Formats: sequence, structure tokens, C-alpha cells
Amino acid sequence: MQKNKRQVAIELDGLTYRVVGNRLETVRDLKELEGDVWLITDMQDSITRFMALDAEHDFVDVIIRKRLQETGEFDDSISILPLWKKKNGKSSTDIFFTALSSRIYSFYSNLIHKRDEIMLLFPLYSVLFAALKRMRARNPVAVVFQHGRFADILIGTHKKVYYANRCVAFDTSDEQINKLWNTAKADISNVSKDHRIEISEICLLTWIDSNVTSDWTNDSDFEVVFFENQDISYNGVTIQCSFMKALKMLTAMQSVSVPQEKACYYANRWISCLNVMMLVAAVIFLGSYFYFQKRADVLGNQIMALEGQITRMNVGRPGDIDREKFDQQFGFVKNLTLYRSKPSFKEIIDDLSAGISKSMEFEILKIDYITDDVQIEVFGHIGAPFKTAYRGYQNLINGLKNKGYALQESRFDTDIRKSQFLLKFQRMP
Repeated sequence: MQKNKRQVAIELDGLTYRVVGNRLETVRDLKELEGDVWLITDMQDSITRFMALDAEHDFVDVIIRKRLQETGEFDDSISILPLWKKKNGKSSTDIFFTALSSRIYSFYSNLIHKRDEIMLLFPLYSVLFAALKRMRARNPVAVVFQHGRFADILIGTHKKVYYANRCVAFDTSDEQINKLWNTAKADISNVSKDHRIEISEICLLTWIDSNVTSDWTNDSDFEVVFFENQDISYNGVTIQCSFMKALKMLTAMQSVSVPQEKACYYANRWISCLNVMMLVAAVIFLGSYFYFQKRADVLGNQIMALEGQITRMNVGRPGDIDREKFDQQFGFVKNLTLYRSKPSFKEIIDDLSAGISKSMEFEILKIDYITDDVQIEVFGHIGAPFKTAYRGYQNLINGLKNKGYALQESRFDTDIRKSQFLLKFQRMP
């Protein structure tokens, strides 16, 4: 048998079983199991309950121990194994738990610690809770697991638990099993009244020795449905057992083992996958190295070829030219370029003519082409009344400004007969 292969072991009603594929085998001692093991156990003399406590989340275990000791459920110290816990406000907590004698819990703890392989511990109600969550019912439902002379009850939805309890019959006769059903049904009805909830259906889980009579399936008060069955072989006989199907809904996180055990379990399960991933990553890295090395060699050859071309192009290139010998020529070419970008004499005359009013005359027009700009000076007179003359003067200035001329100086003088003006503009290329 492979050491790292996970096995499922079931402790129920005083017997221990091992699940091997679709076969169920009886085991004398848990030490016979090799590899990683999930142990589902009813934990001798344990009880499973739901409580709503007025206590903070971290102190509910203490209050539960005190209550159970006060009611005489246990004679010695108690260990609490939470299966589900939910805070309701600052100082209120709902908890669904399994309680057992610390002596029995120590037995399981020592068994786990002495093993070389990993063993995860699951109380029996973990399976019922997994089945309840898998149903994802919006309204509360009751999950009833009937095995031997016992009926384990769990009521809730996939988000909340309302009730958990075990009903017991004196023996496994049909009469006692029917009384067991009536007791379970009475429990479910009381929970429905106490919590003011409507329980939509009862889902039955069966074991290899379940005895579900017609009174169970033909009930007028509740809709009774069976959980999906699975064929299981035991002692050479094939039996339909829905508990085995519910087992498959468990996850390692639902175990009550310490977090270190769960972490080790997942690490052990994934180590082979991680080895394969590391091998694939190493192959990809090695292949990438050779691919990019080849690409680098190709690029290196291309660079060497380009450097050779540059060297050949530089051969025979004339040396540095003495610029001082050609300053005059360079200056002439530079001035031609600058003058080409400046406005022409005709363009300036056209701009001035467009702005002259009817009674305005130019007496002096001076245009200087300087290195960086063009300087324009206009002197003239206007033979018109002051108001008309000044309006024509302003129109000339505004028109030239709109065409890119910058006014540097302006003067407007008037007398009885005429008005004189002087304008100086600058026009940049």
C-alpha cells in the first residue's frame, strides 16, 4: 500500500472500519492503517449539541464546560470540539460542538502524535453538517442518520444550525426502530415550535445496518427524502449506503485537528504536484536559456555586421573643414534665409493701404529691414474734423495690429485745419 495514499477510517457503534474504494473492511486496530488517514468517529460517550450563549467568542468553551458539569453529563474534565461557531453581536455566540471526556480526547491526541503519517480527526456530526451544507436549503431541514439503535439529528440550513441531538432505542427490532423514529420526529417538531421555524423536509442518511421501516418513509407530517446512495461492499454483500456519499463532501478544513496537522496534510498532499511543477519550471527555464542565448548570438552577429558597414562608410570621408574660410559665404546664405522669412515690401505697402482712411495722406514712409525684424515708421496728416481723423487714426493702428504688427510708438497732434500723426511699428518674421 502506498504510504502517502489517503485512507478513510470510520469508528461507529463500537466497530472500526476502513474504506477501500467501494469496499468496507473491519479493522482491529487503527495502528494497522498506513499513510494519511481521515478518522470519522462517534467518540465513545461523546455528545453533540447546539447552544446560543450570552458570552464573547473566546470564552464560550469555559461556559459550556460549566453547564455540562452542572447537568451531570460528564464526571471528569471535558474537552470541547467546535464544529461551527458564529458571533451574534459583541457578547453573544452560537456554537455547534461535540463534547467528550478529556481522557478519551487524550487517547486520540496521543494516537495522532505517535503516528509517522498524518491523521485528521472528524467527529461523526461533521459528516451530517457537510451533508446539510451541500443541500444548500433556504429553509431549515433536518438531517437524520439512522445506524444500529441510534438516530443522530441535525437541524439547520447551510448557513446556520438550530439543533443537534442523538435519540436512542433499546434494541434494533422493528418496534423499537419505529419508536426511535417517533422520538426523532417529536424532537424535530419541538424544535420547529421552539424556534418558530418551518422545517421543510427530513433527509435520511443510512448506514450498512440501517433499518428504515415504512413508518419512516410514509410520514404524513414531514416530507421524507433519502440522501443519494452509494453501493458499498461489506463481507461480500453489496449494500446501498448514503453515509458513504456524504463522506465525500468532507474537506480537511472541517477536521477538528489542530491547524498544524491540517497544514501538514495539505503540504503532504500537494508535495508531488509541487515537484512536478518545479520540474516543468526547470525545463521551461532551461529551454528559455538556450532560446535566448541563440537569439543573443544572432543579434551579436547583426551588430558586428552593422559596425563593419559603419566603418566602411567612414573610410574616405573628408576631414574637418576650416570654417573661417567660408564665414562670408555662410553669412550670406544665413541672411538670405532670414530675409526670406520676413514680409516683403509689397506686403507691407498693401497692409498700410488697407488701413488708410479717405482723408489720410502719408508724407513719410520708412521701412528698415534689420537682422531680426522689420522697423516701419509712418508720418502723415488727416484733413478731417478731429473726431473723424482720430477714428481713422485708431482704425489704422488696430488693422496693423491684427496683421501681426507691434506698435512701438504713436503720436497724434491736431490743430484747426488738420491732424498729424506719427506711427512706429515692428514686424517680426
